[in-house]
Amino acid sequence: MRRVLKAGLLQTSFSSYSPVMDPIANFPFTNLPAELALLILKYAAQPTFDQTEKYETKSPYSSTLALCHISKAVRRVALPELLHTISLPKSENLRMFVDALRIQQEYAEIQKQNESRLKCGEEQTQNDLYFDYAPHIHKMWIGCSGANIVPDHLLHPDYAPARKLAISVLAPVLLATPSLALAWTSLGLFSECLEHAWKSHADTNANDEHSPRPWNTKTLTLSGETTAGGQWELLKDTPQGSAFLASISHLTYGSHTTTFDEFLFISMSHGLPRSYHLPSWMRSIPWLHLKNLQTFSMAYPYIRPPFDMYDFEHFTKRKGRSFHVELLTLSAAMLTRRRDDRRDWRISAFGDTGPGKEYIRSDRIGLKVSDSPIQFWFDDDDWEKIWACGLCA
Repeated sequence: MRRVLKAGLLQTSFSSYSPVMDPIANFPFTNLPAELALLILKYAAQPTFDQTEKYETKSPYSSTLALCHISKAVRRVALPELLHTISLPKSENLRMFVDALRIQQEYAEIQKQNESRLKCGEEQTQNDLYFDYAPHIHKMWIGCSGANIVPDHLLHPDYAPARKLAISVLAPVLLATPSLALAWTSLGLFSECLEHAWKSHADTNANDEHSPRPWNTKTLTLSGETTAGGQWELLKDTPQGSAFLASISHLTYGSHTTTFDEFLFISMSHGLPRSYHLPSWMRSIPWLHLKNLQTFSMAYPYIRPPFDMYDFEHFTKRKGRSFHVELLTLSAAMLTRRRDDRRDWRISAFGDTGPGKEYIRSDRIGLKVSDSPIQFWFDDDDWEKIWACGLCA
C-alpha cells in the first residue's frame, strides 16, 4: 500500500511541473499548507526497503532519487530520507558514494568561503547543492558476501595515493554512523578507515587523553559466510580495532546459510518445533574484547511446523515467498562465559509465538517476531533486506 501511494504521489503531486502530463491528473500541490506539503514529501521520499522486488531489479531508492530531480528545494527535503539508511552492496556503489562525498567536500569549502565573504560584506558564490551527509546517516551497509567491495583498480600499487584519498574521505562519514553493517569481505577496508581515523585523532588530540574516540558506532552487524576464525585479527590485534570492539553495545550476525538452515527445515517438516543451533564459529568470536557488549542477535524467517519440504524446495528455486522475521537475542553475559559443551550453543524452541509479539525468558534470551512480512528470495539479498527494514535491531 505504501508503495502504491508513493507511485501516485510521483505521478500526480508534481504534474504542474510538466505540461506533457494529463491535465485531469493535476493536483494543486503548491496550494497545500507548507507543513502538510513537507510531510507528504518526506513520506514519499522514504526508500522502499520492504518492496517485493529484488533490489538488483528495482532500487529501493528510485522514488527518492526521482524526487531529488524535481527541484533544489525538494532535493533538500528528500536527501535526509535517502541518507538515513545507506546500502553499498557492490564496489561500484562504494565508488559512487565516495565520489559524492568528495564533491560535497568541495561544496563545503565554497561554503566556508561564503561565510568569510558574508562577514566582510562581499558577494557570495552560489552553493545550493551543498549538503552535509554525515549527520543524516544513521545506518550504513558495506559489502556483500563473496565479492571484494574495494574497486579493483584501487588494489593496484600504482593507485595507492587514490586509495589513501578515498579512505580519508570515507572514514569520517563511515565512523560517524551509529549502526554499521559490514560483510566479512569489507573488514579490510573498514580496518583501513579505522586506522586512518585513529592516527588523525592522535595527531589532533595529542595532549588530550580524555578526548572521545573518533567513531560513533554502537551497533555492529556482520554478514556473509565465515570460517571458525573469521577475520577478527584485523580488529582485535590492533589498538584502534581493540578499542572499537570494546565500544560496541550490540552485535548482530546474519548470512544466507544461517538464515535458511536446510537441516532445521527438515526437522520442522516432521512436526518438530524449531530449536536454534548457534554456529560453531561463534566460539571464536573475541567476546572478551567486546567489553561493553549488551546483546547478540541473529535473524531467521518466521516458520512454524509442520513445514512442507516440497514447498521449501520450490521456494529455493528463486520463486520467492513472504515470511515474517524473528529476531533471536542473547545477553552478552550468557555468551562471555566459557562454553565448551556443544549443548550450550543450542537454544531450545519457544512455545506459542506470533507476528508482532515479543518473548523474554528468565535466562535472558528473547525472541521478537516482526509485525509485517517481507519477501524472501533465498539469496544473499535477504539478509540485506532484513537489515534495511530495521528487523535485526
